[in-house]
Order: sequence, then structure tokens, then C-alpha cells
Amino acid sequence: MSAGLHVFLFSDGVSLADEVALKLVAEQARQIPGVIEVTLVMGTPANRATLVASELWPVDAPATAPEDLLIAVRAKSDDALRLALASVEQRLDAPRESRPAARDDVAPRTIVGARRRAGVANLALIAVPGPYAAIDAHQALSAGLHVFLFSDGVSLADEVALKLRGRELGLIVMGPECGTSIVNGVGLGFANRVRRGSIGVVGASGTGIQEVTTLVHRLGGGISHAIGTGGRDLDAAVGGVTTLQGLGWLAEDDGTRVIVIVSKPSSRDVADRVLAAAARIGKPAVACLLGYDGQIPTGLEVVTTLEEAAIAAVRLTGAAPRGLDRPVITSSATSGSIVGLYTGGTLCEEARCLVGGRVHRFVDFGAEEYTRGRPHPIIDPSLRHTAIVDAAGDGRASVIVLDVILGDCAHPDPAGALAPVLVDARERARHAGRSLSVVAHVVGTDGDPQGLGVQENALRKVGVIVCASNRIAAQTARDIAEARHAG
Repeated sequence: MSAGLHVFLFSDGVSLADEVALKLVAEQARQIPGVIEVTLVMGTPANRATLVASELWPVDAPATAPEDLLIAVRAKSDDALRLALASVEQRLDAPRESRPAARDDVAPRTIVGARRRAGVANLALIAVPGPYAAIDAHQALSAGLHVFLFSDGVSLADEVALKLRGRELGLIVMGPECGTSIVNGVGLGFANRVRRGSIGVVGASGTGIQEVTTLVHRLGGGISHAIGTGGRDLDAAVGGVTTLQGLGWLAEDDGTRVIVIVSKPSSRDVADRVLAAAARIGKPAVACLLGYDGQIPTGLEVVTTLEEAAIAAVRLTGAAPRGLDRPVITSSATSGSIVGLYTGGTLCEEARCLVGGRVHRFVDFGAEEYTRGRPHPIIDPSLRHTAIVDAAGDGRASVIVLDVILGDCAHPDPAGALAPVLVDARERARHAGRSLSVVAHVVGTDGDPQGLGVQENALRKVGVIVCASNRIAAQTARDIAEARHAG
């Protein structure tokens, strides 16, 4: 066995089609010193093509079946390779070793079996590779279950069919690519631990929901429900089916007094219909639809940032929230551009709009082009880490602005993993005769497993300017860059 790229195919007894589980196995193995890359995906044509395009799978390798498990490992040494393979094998075998022999105790392998076993369950969480996701979601609907569909790679036609069928059955389909929801206080996907309260959220944005709900928590408010819809729900082809259902749900919920709507840029016609529906509900409502420039219905408050949405929602409950503090800027940076490297799409888009200017560059590492065949960067930030070092070394960036996402399913210590990368990046800039400022916003609460205060302090210790919201982070980065240009 020699160092470099090694690929493996398992086709006997593999039942691990859970996308999240595979990503976690890969992420753990990737932490081993000397390991460059580890990828685990099911052997669908799309996944195999992605691996080949990423030079992680030989073009001339034998054919694979969708039920096969493909493992690609790239390491610097034989020892690192062996340790990575041992880590993967241990984690793949663990569920089978711990599984009781009694048939009644065997974990169900289908939606129907899980529904029968659970008895009173009314919601299915689905996180399988895209080609299978629509099939499982239809099975869940047939079993009378609402659906939280985390999977990406689901076609637009399948999404429309699922949502229309769900609506006909009186069921809601959250997703596909639904990163976050909170239902009756229970977080799904990348949700944060926030207090219960009277503010309900509907969002075509996972990290947008996270930003609003955590800021509501920080401002003293609480969340009744947060219904994720998937990022395409407000596209013209989908028509806002889940968003409109979610609004109807919150309208009838006695525990919800104020409603917040959050979305990435969307279809103007669909956004108009959604806002009109929200205005008719009769409950105070605030909307933050990034890029929306249409007419605002009477009785609805429309804001332009996620922070404003959180503040307005808390205010509409009758409280008097104080504004979030901005940091005092004492750092200096060489004249140059802002580089935004984000794990959340809505946070990336909001920051891009706030910063403005064509010379600046923003990248959403949560976009499907970066997550196809890889863990989401909220779980495994290694791809962004590489981009940070590259940005520091290319001579153009004077400020790097970042988001750091906490939550139950997020990386266990994202700031701890990020800190040495930032030290390296700033050192590279210094050796090149340049100074580099780093600005970040941590999305989370002290109730999250990672701890908001712990994560913020870890970043401050390495010189990061930590901001209380994504808006403040973007505007702080802009102020630093403008000051450098003015100087």
C-alpha cells in the first residue's frame, strides 16, 4: 500500500445510504493528520461522475451500482492512509456490531417499516442521496407523514410533484435541500437550541432561519415553530407551495403571535403572493426577502436584513429589544478587496448585497456545486479552510469575512478548527508584506453544544473581529476596506 489516492468499493451488506451519516464518517476520518481527503458516497451515476470530475475516482474503474458504497481516500503517507481506512471501517461496522439480534429490535430500513414501528410519529426526516430521496418522500406521504427532506440533488420536477401531492394530502413537504426547521421546539437539521416563544418563522433559507431564530433568542424572544421550505420554494416553478402552507399553519397556531418570513432572492410574482397571504392572516408579520423590490401590502412590515427581521419580530411581541453593538475597529489592512467565504447561502447573499461593489468576491460553499459528493461545510469546513489560505496568498484580499454556524448537527468545534487556519492565513499575508483583517459572525446560542461564547472567544484569541450579526459583520468588513482605500 502506498500513499496517494486509494479507492474502494463495498457491495456486500452495505445499507448505509444515510447521506448525513456518510458525511460524518468522512469528516471524522479527515481529521487524522496526514489525511488530505476522504469521501464516502453511494454509487449512483451522479455521485460517481462527481468523484471522477474531482479526480477522486478513476475514469476506467469498474462499473458501480447505486447500492454500492464508494470510498475515496487521499493521504500523504501509508500510516495516514491505514488510520483513515481503520476509522472508516470502525464507524461503518459500529451500527452492525451493536445491533440486537432480535428481529423486533432491528432498525427499520424503509419509511413504511419506520412508520409502523414508531406508531404515533407524524413526520419523516429524509437524508439519503438525491436519486432515492423523492422515492422515500413519496413513501412517507403515502404513510401519512409530513416530510423534512434534507437531501439535495432532487430534481425540480420531483420537488413540485412532492409538494403538490403533500398539499393535496394535507401534509407539508419541507425541502428538498431543507437545512433547518424547528417543530414544537424540536430542531431538525442544522437547527440551534433556542428558547420557546411566540414568534413563528417560515423560511426558504436554512441559515436565514438560523440567523433570525438565534438573534431572536439573543434579543430575549422565543420561537414557536420555524418551518424550512427548501431554497427553491419561492421559484416560479414551485410557486411557494410550502411557504403558503407554513403561513397557514402558523396562522392557526395559538402559540404563534408574530410571523417572520425569510427568503433568498425569489420570483417576484411568487413573493407578491406570499406577502399578500401574510398580510391577510391578521397576525403581526415581518418579511425579509433578499432582493425584493415590489409593493409592500398594508399591514406587513418588510425589512432588508435578517437582523432587522429579528428585532422587528421581538418588538411586535410587545418587547423593547435593544440594538446589537458594533465592534470598535482597531485593525489595519493593506488596500485590497473583501473576500466573503460563507457556509450559508442566505448569509452570503445578504453580505454581498450589503458590501456591494464588483471588486469584492463572495463564495457560498453550501451551494450544491460544492456539496455534491462532499459533506456540507457546516459539518466539514475543510474546503473553505483551503480557500481561506488561498485568498490570503493571492495578494488581492485585504479583508476576509466569514460565518461560523453552530447547532446540533454542525461541526463540534468550528472555531477551534478555523483558528489555526486563520493564523496561517494572516502569517502568509504578513510574509508577503501585507496585513489582513478577518471579520466573522458566529450563528448560535450558548445553549448549542459548541457554546456561542466559547466559539466567539476562540476566534477573538487569534485576532478575529467578532460581530453580533451577519449585517454587522458585512458592514464592518466594508468599513475596514473603505478606510484602507481612503488611506
